Parts: sequence; structure tokens; C-alpha cells
Amino acid sequence: MAQDIHRTACQGNLARLDSMLINTPIDVKDNRGRSLMHWAVACKREEIFNYLVGRGININGEDNQQKTPMHVAVQYSNQYFDLLVNLQPNNDWIDLYGVSLLEQAVLNRDIFLTERLVKMGVDINGTNNRGSTALAISQRLGAKDVSGFLLSQGADQSLVRTVKMEGKYMGQGPGTTPVMFAPNFISTEEQEFGSVFNSKGTEFYYGVDVNGKNEIRYSRMIENQWSKPVIILSHERYGYNDPFLSPNEDRLYFISNRALDGLGEPKDIDIWYVNRVENGWSEPVNAGVNINTDGNEYYISFTQDGTMYFSSNGHAPLEGESTSYDIYYSKFIDEGFQKPVVLGEAVNTEHYEADVFVSPDESYLIFCSTRENGFGRGDLYISFKKADGTWTTSVNMGKEINTRHYEYCPFVTKDGKYLFYTSNQDIYWVSTEIINEIKEKSR
Repeated sequence: MAQDIHRTACQGNLARLDSMLINTPIDVKDNRGRSLMHWAVACKREEIFNYLVGRGININGEDNQQKTPMHVAVQYSNQYFDLLVNLQPNNDWIDLYGVSLLEQAVLNRDIFLTERLVKMGVDINGTNNRGSTALAISQRLGAKDVSGFLLSQGADQSLVRTVKMEGKYMGQGPGTTPVMFAPNFISTEEQEFGSVFNSKGTEFYYGVDVNGKNEIRYSRMIENQWSKPVIILSHERYGYNDPFLSPNEDRLYFISNRALDGLGEPKDIDIWYVNRVENGWSEPVNAGVNINTDGNEYYISFTQDGTMYFSSNGHAPLEGESTSYDIYYSKFIDEGFQKPVVLGEAVNTEHYEADVFVSPDESYLIFCSTRENGFGRGDLYISFKKADGTWTTSVNMGKEINTRHYEYCPFVTKDGKYLFYTSNQDIYWVSTEIINEIKEKSR
């Protein structure tokens, strides 16, 4: 019901919304903690906005990430920011949300809103929960006009920290409690996901969401020092994300809504790859019709022999099932991928299954699913290969991994030591001892 009523608000159907609110509280939240006001602002529904205000909705309700409708207005740079400011009973919002609103404006590289927030009294040298100031964020992004303005208004350069990463795995190593990976270097105020190291641990690839469009970035270790991440795949219209190296690492696979000719309008999401060449990477190549369909293909991982595991809603699902996404595998034979095979019901269910990682020896799978009785919007599950070649019934990886947020994009390093995954828009990692513990419990 909650998801449906929020969708109604986004669609602007006031009559239906009014009817639904007869038996539903006005401050009802969706599974991300977002209120009807969040949706009215995001979807730019003025009539719904005014109606909700008239009904007395909490205009500063926070979602699961402590973001209010004002944050949504700043994120989408729409006119509702002014309306919400005018509705505030006092200026307490400046102290409560000013620093995080300024952060969002800087992330958008929005010089206009940055100037407005500073002139409205937001602390220009305030730090967020990562210890970063607006100036630090703008300089990390390379937003020179924003940085220049902030400096001209008294931003303190001495508060900008220098973050250096050295050594294997950037000089870190977690235990059995997940921690954020490379804070303020890889995991930042932007939205990062879909990461992969090469087998030597000297190259790191990951996806970043930039205002709704995805790009792939890369850092490498040079004489024990990790380079500042750079963009290697980006496009003004197409998104590129979920990078994964082929077993011999001469190809970088990813997913994209790129047109087949690289010129047309964005299409459904396909699996693509680029070949490693002397000075970087080739132009993107589509993985072919045996893999890609008119639906969406998500995420990629490989066994050591080159078998690809992925998720799709375009191939035929399990007979009798109505699931939107299932997990498949396709063997690589004679330079080509074969017709995909869907995994059985030990892994695939009527629910969403995607973002699958297969261990190189094909001994286990980790994937994301949105099943009932989970811990959040999407959880990580695991299944182990049995001696007869079938899979054990998948199990939730537990509260040590899964939270009220969305956990996805799993990857285990080639040395088998660490599990990486995305949670709450950052990259986390944990010792794979947690996988061994789950396996022991499942016996």
C-alpha cells in the first residue's frame, strides 16, 4: 500500500490520493523512508505539493538517509526549494540541514544554489559526517567555479584534508565487521557501487552515479601509491556501470543503456565490454544476442573458465514463474557466449534476483534479492555448489551484512580474502571469513 500511494503522488493523481488517505496517515513512508512530500517534490507535482501542505504534512520529514524534501529540491534544482524555505516556521533548518543541503548543491556543481545557501547563512566551513567541508567536496570534484566562490566567501583551505592511499588494498584490511572502503578517496559523498580489483590488486574499477547518470572510474597503484581516480567510461547520454574484468583481464565488462550504434537514443540495458589496448581501452562492444535481449541484463561475473553469470528480465523465466529478474549462466566456447541457462529454484524465486557474483571455482554464488522477511530494501543471499553440481537453497547473509538499506554489487577479491559490496550508496568490505561461517552453519 505504501509504495502504491507514493506512486500515486508522483503521478499527480490527486483524486485517488485523497481517497487513499482516508485510511492512511498523511506521513506514511515508503521503503526508503520517503514521504509523500519527498515524492511530490521529486516528481514536480505542484497540485499534490499544495494539497499535502494543506493537509498538514511534516514538510521536514527525514528519509532513511536523513534527507528532507528540501534536500530533494536541491538535488533536482527545482522551484520547490523556495516554497519549502518560505514554509519554514523559523530559521532552525539552517543549523539542522544547512551543511548537508550545501553539500548536495556542491555535488550538483550548482553554483547558483551554492551561492544562495551561503548567503542565507549556512556555515561555509561546516563539516559533514565524513569530516568534509563544502570546499573539500568541490575540490575533489574539480568544480573550479564552485571552489572559487567558496574561497571568496571565506572557506578555510586548511580544513581540506589530503587523503593518500598506499599499499595493497589501499593500506587497509577489515575483519568480520563490514567497514566503508577507502573513505574520502573511493567512498565519498557521491554514490559509488559495482567495484572490482584486478588479480594483482594494483587496479581498481568502480561505478559512480553522477546526478542520475553512471560512469566508471579507475585508480591504480604506482610505486605503492594509489592514483587519484579518473573517469574511463562516461557519456553525455548513456550510463556505464557495474565493471567486471574477464578471467584473463584483457576485457572490462560493464552494463549500459548505450544504443547499439553508439549514436542513437538510450535503449534497454545490455552487457558490453571494452578490450584492453596499448594506450587504454577500445570502443565499447556489445556482448551479443545470446546474452542481450530486448529486456535488461544486469551485472556480470565469471568463473575461471570464462562462464558468465548475470541477471536478466528478457530471457524466458522459470516455467510458471512471473519473476521480473532471474540469474543465468552462459558458457564461453569458441570465442562466443552460448545460449544462457537459467538457474533452478534453489537460487531463483518469484522475487527479484540480480547482481550475482560467482566464485572463480564456481563453489558459491552471492546475489541481491528483494524477498519477504529481509532486513531492508534488498539483501545479499548466498548459495553453495553441492558435490552433485546442484546449488543449495540460498540463504540470507544475515544482519552482519544486510541493513535497512539496499545491499548489492557483491565481489570477492581474487585472493579470496575480502567481500566487497555496496550499501547505502557507498562501497563496503569485510573478511570472507563471514562466508565460511555461513557455510558451516548451513551444513
